[in-house]
Amino acid sequence: MASANGSHLVGRREFLRRSGMLGLAAAVGPLLAACSSGSDQPVLNFLNWQDYIAPDTLAKFRAASGITTTYQTYASNDELSRDLVQAGRPRRAGRGPGTFDLMVPSDNFVRRFVGDDLLEQLDHSKLSNLANLRPEYRNEAFDPGNRYTVPWATGTTGIGYDTTALSSPPDWDVFGDARFKGKMTVLAEIRDAFGAALFSLGKDPNTTSAADVDAAASQLIKWKGVIAGFDSATYLDRLARGELVVAHAYSSDLLEARSRNPNLAFVLPPQGALRWVDSLAIPTEAEHVDNALEFMDFYLRPGVSADVSTSVQVDTGNAKSFPLLPASLQNDPVVFPPADVLAKLAFTADLGDAEKLYTEAWKRVQAA
Repeated sequence: MASANGSHLVGRREFLRRSGMLGLAAAVGPLLAACSSGSDQPVLNFLNWQDYIAPDTLAKFRAASGITTTYQTYASNDELSRDLVQAGRPRRAGRGPGTFDLMVPSDNFVRRFVGDDLLEQLDHSKLSNLANLRPEYRNEAFDPGNRYTVPWATGTTGIGYDTTALSSPPDWDVFGDARFKGKMTVLAEIRDAFGAALFSLGKDPNTTSAADVDAAASQLIKWKGVIAGFDSATYLDRLARGELVVAHAYSSDLLEARSRNPNLAFVLPPQGALRWVDSLAIPTEAEHVDNALEFMDFYLRPGVSADVSTSVQVDTGNAKSFPLLPASLQNDPVVFPPADVLAKLAFTADLGDAEKLYTEAWKRVQAA
């Protein structure tokens, strides 16, 4: 994934804390200034995964539309959810600096946000490029007919591993293998971590059985004694440097790490694996809805989508952008898995009240 300065690719969910407070100020400062100033300049306040965009996407949007985009980032869907709830709280004095216009939640969070009436329904008359999407991305189960979302990127969650340390692709049980103690990580997102544990136990990653969730928590606690920790922030760099030999990984992150370390490979274990779609969505508290819609339609242009696909190494769901991609990307099964592989993967479902089973079990895992 391309960094903001174009110097190197950065993974889908890597929250670059190495930039410290300077990086935080760079991300947050423009957003606060835009929200608090009295300027009439057209503005879009965009909240996205860290460095989950091509280096020149926002500059091209400004050139095409005259709209200045302020850009703030988050490290997990859980963090986005907290930001969204905070932005949606009643404000007697009107919208405050926490308000944003556009965000990129994952599929299960889209369901949750729609159920909680937190997303704006899209005006399709202002989305002339929707037809550029492949048919399956016009009718995803989490948002049939793109009523609330437009796909940003899609990929899978599996295992990245060092082929010099493992002679064959691992499965989910590798995280309990003492041969690699201290050289493995599991993602620090609740449902992803539990998904890995549930797959290893032969269970449904979307189970609502308290017994199954408890068993998965016990599995994660067992793994915790072997792995180097739960990590969604730094595992990509650690894989690339050879500090880790196995990591629970997002496909786009692994591809970036592999560009720096050709010994790395990616596997979707036969026990099962997850796929995801991250989508552009407009929160109901958005102040600049028309600007957000304009960006969505801009993103659906084949060239713009292709730029992000190439930079981030993801499938954007845009049929017309595919011919514009490098042949190496078109033919990479990590980016574009075969249909028979995709058919075996599961999305993370929003489980409603049953989500509490996972959050409470995660507390036990963290405390162990």
